[in-house]
Amino acid sequence: MQQQCRSFSALKNTKTYSRRSPRIRLVRMISLGCPKNLVDAGIAAGSFVVSGFGLTADENEADVIWINTCAFLRSAREEASDVIREALVWKSAKRGRKVVVGGCFIKWDAENGSHLSQMFPEVDAWLGIDSPADTGSVLNALFEKKKPETKAPANSAKWICDSQTPRILVEAEHFAYLKISDGCDNCCTYCLIPSIRGSLRSRTVDDVIREAKSLIGMGVRELILIAQDTGGFGRDLDGHGHLGDLLDAFNEVDGDYLIRLMYLHPRSITDNLLAAMKRCKHLIPHLEMPVQHVSEHMLQSMNRHLSAERQKEVLQAIREAGFTIRTTLMTGFPGETEDDFAELKHAVEDRIFDRIGVFAYSPEPGTPASEMTDILPEGVGEKRRDILLEMQNKISVERNRLLKGSDVPAILDCVEENGKGTGRLFADAPDIDQLLHIRTLPEDAKPGDLLLVHITGTAAYDIRGTFLDFYQGPASL
Repeated sequence: MQQQCRSFSALKNTKTYSRRSPRIRLVRMISLGCPKNLVDAGIAAGSFVVSGFGLTADENEADVIWINTCAFLRSAREEASDVIREALVWKSAKRGRKVVVGGCFIKWDAENGSHLSQMFPEVDAWLGIDSPADTGSVLNALFEKKKPETKAPANSAKWICDSQTPRILVEAEHFAYLKISDGCDNCCTYCLIPSIRGSLRSRTVDDVIREAKSLIGMGVRELILIAQDTGGFGRDLDGHGHLGDLLDAFNEVDGDYLIRLMYLHPRSITDNLLAAMKRCKHLIPHLEMPVQHVSEHMLQSMNRHLSAERQKEVLQAIREAGFTIRTTLMTGFPGETEDDFAELKHAVEDRIFDRIGVFAYSPEPGTPASEMTDILPEGVGEKRRDILLEMQNKISVERNRLLKGSDVPAILDCVEENGKGTGRLFADAPDIDQLLHIRTLPEDAKPGDLLLVHITGTAAYDIRGTFLDFYQGPASL
């Protein structure tokens, strides 16, 4: 399955605040992009509420639309532009409405000529990526007709949230993304992240654990650790990765919860980290690890910081430790030969990865790859992407078919009518991977419950099953 940038109201799972006084202004939030952006959206929501604003999912009663943008790919920037245009149409329909735009697109724009304010002069404020915690004060200044104090986007990418930063969960009540660091020092040749999000900035182990305890106390059952590179956590502090230390610290945190680990660069896997992963009693044994490619030629050209042989050793060690892997692959990178692509196909055929997303390379101005001359003919990357996705589709059908008749643990995400609901196997991350459609749920079942489900039917990316019991076993199953 291919992971794509998503557009949605960040308030889809949060309470709408009613207008009880004409002095309470309401904000509708729209967050685009990845889960890391969604954490920033939650921080912005906290800033709005602390500053006296209410939140709403209804644009008709909103006074402000706040848009959190993504700029990782051209398609994401185009999507953000479309959403801004729609918001400005909404603004023009009623006097006094405001539109505020933040996120990665603003930093990207500052690096590429600062054209957004000319394209969309009706936008009331542009906020850099360092500004999520300041959005409430910016809105207050706008309504007081003062010039808001904002951080210049060109000087941003220095801030990182901490456990004291006000935040409202906007993703769900039972799972939460826990951002342990921001920025990236890997500097892959195709990637804009270092220029947009800045260099690696890590929180401390103690601070992450404080936020984790708070989330668990609020009823969160699944903590999803995220960063631009989770394996790099702490490397900026003393030159050494501290993800293993963080996982060990979770063993001292009581509670009925699971930990999911995402965005782990294979270069960060060491024997010590693997040992800590195996020790962590709450860690689900399914990793999200983007590898991008498997050929030596491509890994070096992409500046992935490890050889093909070392990456193969890492993947094998992860498998031997009992973990399965979801990855992202890239096709059509400059200079990718038929032999390179054949290696990638072989890796998929060999079922090294349990879940894959595939992107066709697109040149991003400002990256080293965009200056490479050995560009492939138009459409080759897309054709190769489709080949891999079709291969994986068949593999997924076969894998899921083997589940039929078995009893598996699952996470319940949504309760519907007539004892029905949807959830996920432990290997599946929310909003990315396949769905589990469950029947015969008991009346007391609620989102976040861990279930034991009997699988009755399967397809490529959808599974059906019936509720057997509430699951009380370990995360390692």
